[in-house]
Order: sequence, then structure tokens, then C-alpha cells
Amino acid sequence: MKSMLTIAGVAVAVGGTVALGAAVRAEPVTYEDISNAQDNTSEWLTYGRTYDGHRYVPLDQITPENVGGLQPVWIVATGGENRGLEATPLVHDGVIYMSADESRVFAIDAKTGVIKWRYDPEVSEEAERVYCCGSNNRGVALLGDLVYVGTMDARLIALNKDTGEVVWDTPVIDWQQGYSITGAPLALKDMVLTGIAGGEFGIRGFVKAYDAATGEERWTTYTIPGPGEPGNDTWPGDTWQNGGGPTWTTGAFDPELNLVYWNTGNAAPWNCRVREGDNQWTAATIAMDADSGEIAWGFQYTPWDCWDYDAVSTPVLAGVTIDGQERQVLMHHDKNGFFYVIDRTNGEFIYGEPIVPGINWAKGLDPETGRPDVNPEMIAQSGGPEIAPIIPSLEGAIDWQPLAYDPNAQHIFFMSNNWAMGYRFWEEDKFAPPTEGEWYLGADYQEYLRPDVPNGAFIAWDVPNRRELWRLESDQPFWAGALVTESGLVFTGDNHGYALAIDAGSGEILWHFPTGSPIAGSPVSYEIDGTQYVLFPSGMGGDLTFYYTEPKAGNLIAFALEPPSPPTELAGPANLQVLPGSLPEIGEPGHTLGGRVMEGYGYPPEEAKEPVKKE
Repeated sequence: MKSMLTIAGVAVAVGGTVALGAAVRAEPVTYEDISNAQDNTSEWLTYGRTYDGHRYVPLDQITPENVGGLQPVWIVATGGENRGLEATPLVHDGVIYMSADESRVFAIDAKTGVIKWRYDPEVSEEAERVYCCGSNNRGVALLGDLVYVGTMDARLIALNKDTGEVVWDTPVIDWQQGYSITGAPLALKDMVLTGIAGGEFGIRGFVKAYDAATGEERWTTYTIPGPGEPGNDTWPGDTWQNGGGPTWTTGAFDPELNLVYWNTGNAAPWNCRVREGDNQWTAATIAMDADSGEIAWGFQYTPWDCWDYDAVSTPVLAGVTIDGQERQVLMHHDKNGFFYVIDRTNGEFIYGEPIVPGINWAKGLDPETGRPDVNPEMIAQSGGPEIAPIIPSLEGAIDWQPLAYDPNAQHIFFMSNNWAMGYRFWEEDKFAPPTEGEWYLGADYQEYLRPDVPNGAFIAWDVPNRRELWRLESDQPFWAGALVTESGLVFTGDNHGYALAIDAGSGEILWHFPTGSPIAGSPVSYEIDGTQYVLFPSGMGGDLTFYYTEPKAGNLIAFALEPPSPPTELAGPANLQVLPGSLPEIGEPGHTLGGRVMEGYGYPPEEAKEPVKKE
């Protein structure tokens, strides 16, 4: 007896979108939906799940006792050039919306893994010259009936969430001047906000807000003050014009204070000798009025950044009792090796603690202001010798990876690596500010492994009591975001390619699964029809490719305790994307016999010939 699996649906090309099967309209995502997302266990509607960036899910079907039974349910291969997955998938109304390398976007059935549509913005190969660290995209945003994605050529695009068709496509800025977009947009009220990348190309960083429906610009806030603005005097001469301060990840939002918090990247160039001063607001957090973009306050983690210490991991907002006082705080683990807690109402420093062992770029933090006591021996001289080892390296204790926070236990979970570096500054007549988006570094670096400590660590931190709870160590760096659940589990991934479930209380690894490639994305969890799923993006990308060559991938893997029975009918054509003209029906036009033979298959392709046509 034979069983048959029926494939329903056909592939339909719509511009840069391939739609698989008939579109089914899902309910719009409202601002109120995102504002009240904390109790919505069936969806993940914004980058940090909630505007405060907790990445905490009140689900308890998967527990420390049964997580060992977690099994893969389905795998989606995003294809393309397999340049890695660094995204946080979003989930709405049973559909996953996720970006991949080259700013491609996928809509995927959250139960079956069947791709509903896929979109390719067709970024020019020429734009690759302004990619600092690979073709990365860390996620999309949802609002109304639209999905928003930023592209590697600095566009912000709105897609119909049901069909993938382009609704509007807005150039944020000229990519040829060194700009790209790698972070997920942030949708709030009736706006969508985006940051920008390009700190290695001498840009001037900013955050821009757009009308969510039309793509019209609402406001722009520069991270580096211009002449006449407070803080411009922290830049010598005209160095502010190419001072960096990119905003290449995603912000957080406090609706009650109406403040958007965005973290900023490195100062430019890397050779800090040409820009002596605090260089506001690079390597910092800025708080902006959501309606106007006006900066309410800023806090710098690394004034006069001489080590490429971006401060870009997304802020985490919470109410925490510290020293007997309830504080509205912003939490941040920085590239520079310190963990910070500051008052998010005014930017006041509360405390900072070293996480990386052996930090030597600074001797500590001022207990009142948080300003680092910089070690001058760890600052290179222009034209001088390599300074090494500097701890941590420019890859940082952490880079962009999001933290996870349990609001009940008031514990926060994050990766923290221990590598070191050597830095050598060029002579100052050997480099100049860019004119057309050229590299603007003025320095060389070398990454080093330390013999005294393992390279990778994953940390649990008790926020009110200012202490480390446990530390999971690895011989390889961690490069993934984190997720924590009500049942007391923390999910993350490692550079060996293992998806991990960790006991939140003890740090014990309770479950692992080999995904085949380092995990550089962020896991999420949701519940549909009584089943809790955990999603892991798997695929080495970004800075990891500076140090490792393989294994590359771009797969999204869903796990559950008791996977539902395989369907007898799929909602689409098994995620296959057919090469146009390669498999026509008898009598229909094809492309092979018409002379357009695939390159490398006996003959070069000949575009001039007409395809064979039906008589």
C-alpha cells in the first residue's frame, strides 16, 4: 500500500517576491498589541519580544525536568549564499517573519515550516564594498499589515505581510557614502524607526523615524552633535563630520516616559589620536523623545573610544529594587567588559561591574559617575608599535547579541567572551577622512586567544545584588542571543553549533542539539494549538567569518517536546523554488532547448536565442 503526500499550491513570482500558494490575510498588528505583548504567548511581535527587551516568555510546557525530550519538528533552509543567520524571528497569527543574509525576508508557517513567500530586495553587488562585517540582517518589524526590513544598501522597505509585495521602498541615505542597515527596525505608535551601520567608513550616525504607512520621514536624530549643539566641543575641529557613532542594532522603548533608547557604536577612525576628546555620543546610550527625536540624555560607556568598543547590544529596561530603592533602570553589557545599570529616567549611573577577567584597558569605573579610569599604556601611538594584549578585544565581551531578563527573579543572562587583541595605529599622514565611503580606520588589529581563561562564557547575573550567579565556559566564543522562560530555562547557542537549554538557577546544560553550524542568531519561543515551540536560527555569519571558514549555513530549526503528526497535505510546494523555464509543461516555453543552456553544462548560455515555443 502506498501513501501519498499532496502538495497544494504553486510558486508565483511577484517582482522580487516569490509567493508560494494563495495568500491568507492575517489580522493587523497594532501598537496596542505590541505594547501589551508580555502575556501573549502565541506571538513574538517585536525584536525584544516586548518594548523593554526582556526576551522573557511566560511559558512552562517545556521545563527543566522534560527539556531533554525536545525534538526537531522542521527545518527551513534560507538558501542564498549561506552567509549566516543573525536574526530574531518574529511570530504573528501562526506565521514567522524572518530576515536572512542579503536582507532577504521569509514568511513561514509556524507549525509546518512551509514557506509562504520570500522576498529579495536585490541589493547590488557593488554595495558590498561598504559591508563592514558580512551581509548581516538581524530582523524585521511588524505594524499594521506591513513587514519592515532595512537593507544592506541603506533602504527601508515595507512589505505586505500576507503576500510579500512591496508597499513602499525608501532610501534612508546614500549607501555609497559608507552606510548600510543591518539591525531590525523598531515599530511604535504609527512610526517605524531604523538605525544605521558604517562606523568603519567614517559616517555620522543617526536614528530616523518614518511614517509607518507611507514611508515619509518624521525625524532624524544624529548621534554626534553638530556645531552649536551640546557636546560638539568634545570633537576637535571637523572630526565630528566623520566621527562614527553608528546605530546598527535595535532600540528599546518606554511608553510611559515616551523615550526611545538606542545604543551607539564606535568612534571613527579607530586611531583615536586624531580626535582627542570624549567624542559624544559614541559608545553610548542615548534617550530620545519618541515623537520628536530630541535627545533627553546620554550616557557614555567608553568616552574617547580608542579600542572600537561599540556599545550596541540592545538595552534592557526594568523596575529593580537596588539598595532598598525601586529604580527604573536600563541594563547593558558592554564590549568594554563591564556590566552597567543606569537610571533610565535621567541617565544617572547606578553601578557597573567587571565581567571579563583581567580587564586592562581601564583600571575600574568611578563609583559615582561610571566614567572609566583609563590605562594610558593600553592606548597605541600613531606610527608606534603594537600594543598588546588589550583586554577585552574589539570583538568585545559582547557585540550586538541581545540579553534575556527574568523580571520575577530579576536575573539577566548574556554571553561574555574573554579574547584579547593587539592594536597598532598608523602614521597620521597615511589615512584621511573618506570622500566616497572608503574605509576609515587608521589602525590594524590582531585577535588573540588567552591561555589563562577559556575564550567563551555565558553569564547569569543577579541585578539587585550585583553579583554573578553562574558562568558557563567554552573553548569557543559565544555569538548568540538569549531567551528565558517562566519555567526556569535559558536558551542560547554556541560556536560549536549546539542549541542549548540551560537551567536558569544552576547553569547546568540540560539539553543540546547539534545544528551543524555555529549559532549566531537569537532563539524565540511561542505556543500554537497547545504546543510550545522553540526556534533556533543556525548559521555562522558576521565577525565569526573573520576567524572561521566553515561550516556555513542558514537554517531555521523548530523544536518541540511532542512534535505534531506530519501533515498529509502541505500548504506549499515543499519550499522548492523552481528555476524559471527549467521544468515547463509539454508544449510550454522552456529555456534549455532555446539556447540558454546552464553555464558549466557543456555550452555557455546564449541569451540571444528565442526559447522553444508552443506551436
